[in-house]
Amino acid sequence: MSTTVNGTTSGSGLAAGEGAAAIAASNDSSSQLFMSLLIAQIQNQDPLSPMESKDFVQQFAAMSQVQSMESLASMTSASTAVQESLLIVGLGGQVGNEVSVASDQVTLGQDVVSGAFVLDGAVKDATVVLKGGNGVTKKIALGAQDAGTVQFQIDPQALGLPSGSYALSVETSNGTAPSTELHGRLLGVRLDASGSVVLDVDGVGEVGTSDIVRFLGRASGSAT
Repeated sequence: MSTTVNGTTSGSGLAAGEGAAAIAASNDSSSQLFMSLLIAQIQNQDPLSPMESKDFVQQFAAMSQVQSMESLASMTSASTAVQESLLIVGLGGQVGNEVSVASDQVTLGQDVVSGAFVLDGAVKDATVVLKGGNGVTKKIALGAQDAGTVQFQIDPQALGLPSGSYALSVETSNGTAPSTELHGRLLGVRLDASGSVVLDVDGVGEVGTSDIVRFLGRASGSAT
C-alpha cells in the first residue's frame, strides 16, 4: 500500500512492520540452516576423534554474529524506507512554496528569473554572466556588493535574449567565482525508478534534494 501526498506517491506506510517481519523470517531461516548443518556435522563426525565442546561454542558464537549482522542490515533497510517516506511527506508539504536551487544553468523563456549568490567578502564589482550555446554572451553588472547574499534578476526581454538554455556564472573584482542559485516554485515531489527523490521546480526543472539550497516560503500570488 502506498501513500500519496500533494500528488506524490510515497513509500509504504507499513515499511517498518514489513521490515520487522522480514528480520524475523531471515533469522528463522538462518537458524534452521545452521541447526541442519550442525546435526549433519555431528552425525558424520569421526567417532575416534569427535569434536570438542569448544568447537560447538565457537560455531554458535559465529552464528550469533551472523544473525546480528543480518538483523542490523534488515533494520537499516527498514529504517531507510521509513525515513524516505517521511522525507516525501515533509517535502510534499512544501509544494507551492518558493525554493532556491543550486545551478550553473538557466533555461530562459519570456518570464523574469530570480537568483542569488553568496559573497564571503565585499567586492568592488560583481557581474552575472550568461553564455548561450549559440555564442551569445550577456553580462548583468551589479556594481559594488557587501559580503552576504546578493540577489539578482534576469529579464530575457530587456536583455534581448532568445529562449533557451544558458550557462550561468558570477565574476567579481577580487577574482572569486561564487556559486549561483535560482529561485522557483516547488511544483511537485516524486520518486524516480531508482528510488531517489526528485523535485520539480518551476523555471528550473527536475532536481535532486541535494540541489535545494534553501526554502523561501510561500510564493507570491499562491493561495494561502
